[in-house]
Amino acid sequence: MIKKITAALLPVLLCMSIAGIIPAAASASSEALPASSSASGSTPLELQSSNMKMNIPKGLYAFTPDTPITDENLLRAGITDWDTQKKEMQKRGSVLLVNAAKGAFTISLTKNENTTTQQYFNMTTMSNAQISSLIQEMCKPQSAANGATSVTTTAKRYTNAQKLPFLDIEIKGNVENKKIAEAAYFTILNGAGYLFETYQENKALTAQQTASLQQLVNSVQVTKFLPKSSAPESSNSDRIQFVVFLLLPLILMVAAIAAIFIVRRVHRSRENKRTAFLLERITAYQAQQKAQKKEAQEKGLPLEEPKVLIENTTKCVAKALKRFSWYDLLLNRKETWISMLVVAALSIAAAVFVHSIPLRVVSAFVAAFCIIYPLLIPRKVFQTENGSFRKMKTRKIRYQFRADDFRVSGAYSGVYPYVQILHVYEVKRYFYLYLGANHIYIINKHTFKKGTTDDLRKLLKEKCPKYKIH
Repeated sequence: MIKKITAALLPVLLCMSIAGIIPAAASASSEALPASSSASGSTPLELQSSNMKMNIPKGLYAFTPDTPITDENLLRAGITDWDTQKKEMQKRGSVLLVNAAKGAFTISLTKNENTTTQQYFNMTTMSNAQISSLIQEMCKPQSAANGATSVTTTAKRYTNAQKLPFLDIEIKGNVENKKIAEAAYFTILNGAGYLFETYQENKALTAQQTASLQQLVNSVQVTKFLPKSSAPESSNSDRIQFVVFLLLPLILMVAAIAAIFIVRRVHRSRENKRTAFLLERITAYQAQQKAQKKEAQEKGLPLEEPKVLIENTTKCVAKALKRFSWYDLLLNRKETWISMLVVAALSIAAAVFVHSIPLRVVSAFVAAFCIIYPLLIPRKVFQTENGSFRKMKTRKIRYQFRADDFRVSGAYSGVYPYVQILHVYEVKRYFYLYLGANHIYIINKHTFKKGTTDDLRKLLKEKCPKYKIH
């Protein structure tokens, strides 16, 4: 088997400014047919996605990443672990593996695409100066400070039997204190670089090995030359997708902030509408009370105090306020925590699928913020409510429910018409009466002095259209 591209090939790869290797076996329909060739004779093979075809020399076996593990030629070619070999091919960007019997030697075809290959696009259209510059770049000496790696590269022009230009490359030297010998042919076709190469370690290349490589390269034909104008469109599309993918965590963070802003705007808008509606109802109630008072004065009769139908005294201890703070989040602030959980889920997904460590950290931060922020709301509500009671002499509130309104005395005092109640939530132990976003009364179901829980439930359902049981 040919080992992973070694340091000996660095001059070749560096000169092409490789940013990354593109796997060539993305789909089964894009690669060579047939999947492998036998050693019985020269076998034609076409790489459809690369727009090229060639003949596999007699005595060799050819495999693509799409070759099934059941192919009988794998064992004949000395390949015992095809899954591992295939993963290595995909990692390197190899589109073709050609093996001699029992793995005596291997020829590999590697494809890569980058800005340099996109710029030149086809070697057939490159100028003499461009090719000479490419050769000079390839032939720069490569060595390591410790002397363990030192390679020499020579390259010259070569035209195959089908009149296609290549660079004939020979590499010799030491890599990690091991002698290496490598022969390769390089060309640029339709915006991608193609490298045919064969390799030996601690021994020279055999005559059959170099002859087979040259025979394979000589048979290469291009089935279609693509127009260069089509490349930037695809490249720009890929760049846009890549940029969006990189910015996904930032987009999620902006989405989280936007969600908070939108929720608050919607909440504020609803509160304004509720306030206007409430003002209208209170104005109508006050006009009715004023008319009743005027009528009594005209008749010379005192205005009778409304009859108390239900009476309750609730002590707002810390435990009751803590329970209320969580119910307030779940029932009265649904828009906030639902939107936050959605953004948190998207951020977690981004943290899992994004490979960049910094982007994972940002995604995790956004997810943590969206999860923690709603959980802090009950604490703030509790501190506000509990703080107001600490300043008072008592935590008890006395409620007297009458036909048209209810009176509050004790820790707070006032008379409120039922039309002023925006929401009523009934839970297991309490009634929560919302007269505003920050104006709530808590009624304990177990502390009635007059009437029962059922009586108050019936009265509130009749007087308050937005009555909900949870």
